[in-house]
Amino acid sequence: MRRLFVLPCALCIGTAFADAAAEERPVWTAGIVTDTHVGSTRESCDLVEKACTLFASRGIDVFIHCGDIADRHSPEGYRILSELTDAAFPAKPKEKIWVYADHDFNGRRDEPWETVMGDVKRHLGASNGLYGLVDVRGWPLLVFPQRIDFARAEQMLSDACADPRFAGKPVFVFDHVPPEDTTEDTATWGDRGRRALYSKFPRAIVVHGHVHGSLRSELNIWQGGFTAVNMGCLSRWEGRAVGAAPETKRSHGAVLMEVFADRVVFRRYDVRTGEEYGADEPWTVPLPFDPATAPYRRDRAAEREPVPQFPAGAVLSLGAPEPFHRLELRFPRAEGRHGDYKYDVQVAGPDGGRIALVERFGRFWQSERERPAEFSCTLSAAFFEPGRRYRVRVAPCNFFGAEGRALEAEFVAPEESGYETVFESDDPVAECPFLTGLEGGRRLAPSEDGWFDIGGGNYRLEFPEGVWGAEGRYRFAIDMETVQDGARTWTLVLRDPGKDGIRNANNRIATPRGDSGRTRYVIGFVQERAERHYYLLVREGGKGRIRFDRVKIERMATGEGK
Repeated sequence: MRRLFVLPCALCIGTAFADAAAEERPVWTAGIVTDTHVGSTRESCDLVEKACTLFASRGIDVFIHCGDIADRHSPEGYRILSELTDAAFPAKPKEKIWVYADHDFNGRRDEPWETVMGDVKRHLGASNGLYGLVDVRGWPLLVFPQRIDFARAEQMLSDACADPRFAGKPVFVFDHVPPEDTTEDTATWGDRGRRALYSKFPRAIVVHGHVHGSLRSELNIWQGGFTAVNMGCLSRWEGRAVGAAPETKRSHGAVLMEVFADRVVFRRYDVRTGEEYGADEPWTVPLPFDPATAPYRRDRAAEREPVPQFPAGAVLSLGAPEPFHRLELRFPRAEGRHGDYKYDVQVAGPDGGRIALVERFGRFWQSERERPAEFSCTLSAAFFEPGRRYRVRVAPCNFFGAEGRALEAEFVAPEESGYETVFESDDPVAECPFLTGLEGGRRLAPSEDGWFDIGGGNYRLEFPEGVWGAEGRYRFAIDMETVQDGARTWTLVLRDPGKDGIRNANNRIATPRGDSGRTRYVIGFVQERAERHYYLLVREGGKGRIRFDRVKIERMATGEGK
């Protein structure tokens, strides 16, 4: 029995595409992967091989890789991929398309880009170069590299749209870098030039990689002046979370794209098992494109997205194990049609004002059998002052930020021991220079009320010599306020530029949108070498204001605290 295909609309998921003709088949299909970051061993190519086996079982017409094929330039890795794709597709697909991106340039960055990518092409046995137009049964596929020539890309798009062979059909663009502020995490990692380019071509369906993420995320398909779809990754991802560094997560997702005369369907699979994510509601883009009714426009998608909710009777449990170095939070996992995207954890102080906002990714990215019934996380003791009462609030959020019913609990922070203060300042601007760039640069001067006006790019808050002068477990806490307009926010990283290479103490921590109010951020890490010297790197935002109110750096004196 044929499955019912459901087309999202402006008000609901409704308006079904029933396969009235039982034998209806797509005009053509493509199997798509991205950001595989393979190494030089066959084991590192395991997920790609599983994806190819899945695609072969579906009889795809085109195989496409959207870039960052290897983690670093790897002739052996490319040869392995060439062999396994040849083995998986001995007769079909007729086309194998590879997008060229910067991770395949790593390790050879002192050479010309075109030379290195030419070697990638040769090792893969690829038929396409940096740019290409592939005609698949009368449908145009364009290929662009990460280091794009915008004039050339625009001409290729214009030519494809004007070509009578492709009249009335979408133009598929396979790119690596996404257009800015479209799919998830592209406000930071997307490209403004690409957004401007593709906005000129409503027929464009831009299929990209680069930002990684999970194919279970409903934020990874977007429509505005055109359509953009993120292919996730077959590797690791962190994502963007406010207030705390997100954990590293695995992604096992690949996409089967089915092209019909009146729609394009993106089916998402776990390559380990062949399980289809959201099999009853695959991402379905109706043709021809109409921005007025586009189902994946953000306002329409947000309106129909269900909000996860805690089960009836759920409670938030707080635990402060001795010695007190962390607060443990436990609560039942929230349930929703698309799982639990994030949990918004807020800490209010004795006066009722918020002192911390920490987002934790839920388990939506795992299969149902992998998701635990209970969710747990921790907050560092550095968020709290001994003897004071705090209220902790946890709310489940959907992909568009709508919150379900929150759970709350109170506790009094106990005394803590084991850490010694190596630097503390209630006026860090006076003692810690705030500079432009990753090195050198100029020192910025704050306004009379302590604010810095900054734009995009890199800025760093330097600390006095000697504060990181020993091995051991460190804890860094900073109270700061940020103000930004729009979708962009800054990220925070403790970084040692190091003589032996850059070392970050944490994954990126995002600041909130808008006016954050005074907010505390805490970073805990182990320093293995005494000669490290970290600065606080503030980067990736846009124009806005920032103020530093308090800094405290501690080192554990005894024990194995966390």
